[in-house]
Amino acid sequence: MKESRTKNSARNASVAIISKFIYIIISFVCRTIFIRTLGSEYLGVNGLFTNILDILSFAELGIGTAIIYKLYKPIADNDQERIKTLLHFYKKAYSIIGIIILIIGVSIIPFFDNIIKEPPNIRENLILIYLLFLTNTSISYFFAYKRSIISGHQKEYILSIITLVTTFILDISQIAILFLTHNYILYLLLQIMATIANNMIAAKMANKMYPYIKEKEYQKLSKKEQKSIFKDVKSLFFYQLGYVLSASTDNIIISKFLGVLSVGLLSNYTIVTTSLKNLLKAVFNGITASIGNLNTIKEKAKKEAIFYQIMFILFIVYGYISIAMALLINKFVTVWLGQSYVLGISISLALGFDFYVDGMRYVNYTYRNTLGLFKKGSFMPFITSIANVVLSVILVNYIGMFGVLIATGITKMFILTSYEPYFIHKNAFGTSPLRYYKFYIYYLFVTVLTFIVCGFIINLIPLQGILGFIVDGLVITVIVMIIFILATFKSEQFKQTKETLNFILKRKLKEN
Repeated sequence: MKESRTKNSARNASVAIISKFIYIIISFVCRTIFIRTLGSEYLGVNGLFTNILDILSFAELGIGTAIIYKLYKPIADNDQERIKTLLHFYKKAYSIIGIIILIIGVSIIPFFDNIIKEPPNIRENLILIYLLFLTNTSISYFFAYKRSIISGHQKEYILSIITLVTTFILDISQIAILFLTHNYILYLLLQIMATIANNMIAAKMANKMYPYIKEKEYQKLSKKEQKSIFKDVKSLFFYQLGYVLSASTDNIIISKFLGVLSVGLLSNYTIVTTSLKNLLKAVFNGITASIGNLNTIKEKAKKEAIFYQIMFILFIVYGYISIAMALLINKFVTVWLGQSYVLGISISLALGFDFYVDGMRYVNYTYRNTLGLFKKGSFMPFITSIANVVLSVILVNYIGMFGVLIATGITKMFILTSYEPYFIHKNAFGTSPLRYYKFYIYYLFVTVLTFIVCGFIINLIPLQGILGFIVDGLVITVIVMIIFILATFKSEQFKQTKETLNFILKRKLKEN
């Protein structure tokens, strides 16, 4: 008997929340010890090389999404031969990708002087550090293909548990290394070992759950099918390359114009924003396969209704967190690391704005991929990334780091958010996107208004330190709940979400 989409989504989301929450706590402990033992220069190197390798990973862009999309139907039909065929193709593709990333990564070493404004004051060889980062990125692709079958079966929670266990062991080991040796090279070597372990465990689990994928006999993809997949990959490549460039160039520009130390200070903020993004991404990724399954039906009205319900939920979640982030992150950094690590209100505003814009795009991104609309608007993120780089380089000369960060949010909102809903509504729903734009503008207005009210009220609260942070957080939560409910309680999306939550709650009570 097939498990329901609701049950799988709830389980995936529950495990993702718990595992990511634990991971965030451990990560902050590890980061604190990292700063105390190695310092901000090393943080800058970490942030810079991570962004460079995010861009280098463009070789993968498109393959994974295209294959998982192709897996939805054979998994639903339990077509084991078709699944084997796709997985073997996936394996070959990812092996090639790992090699490509390694080659391109090595080839950019001679250009380091053009990326780094001033060499960081660290003991270790910068090139050796980079090669370890590069190795960690490239080897991850040699074992990753079997993870897709677990994702396709809507069992993301299994991958979440594996990642949690390996990450927990990694962070504990890295903390011990930092305390005992202060050795950054050993710290990075442990990271490579954890990456290998994570993918190998996931592969063994996939073999155990779906033993037929170990069979050596399989049908090869026809040239026509390969051509079809490569068309999708080509479209996805440009789409996600643009997105990665847009998201990953900030640290490179900051390193070039402001120095690696500035990257290190900013990384203390981005670990907060990235942790929250990953937590929410894990939660919402738990429903991606379910949306893919839903989108195999032909009822356009139902697809559209779910689309707007998800958009409403995104507004509630990302609206609240972006407000809290913009108003509280400076207090958090002060309590966590001290006043000398605080960058100011302008940086927190830019990060909160980008967080909101990114979060609200999730529904467009997910529907695009699960509906197989890979060719539609594939060039838009690339245009966005070019606009982002140009605007960032202009603004960094006038308003520094704030200019780089705000440029990212502005270009995403005015280019991607304006175009993506158009082709989704046209191709998936057969309706006008004007309804989407009205909702988006209204939700943005409510979020900005709530931010202003929250900012005004917490400025009247004189408390500082941990107590001030907690009280401000509680006040913001209450204000957001009141204004958001008053602004949306009459909407169809509010009623649908309320009914869904009531249904889940009643079912859980019956089970207990």
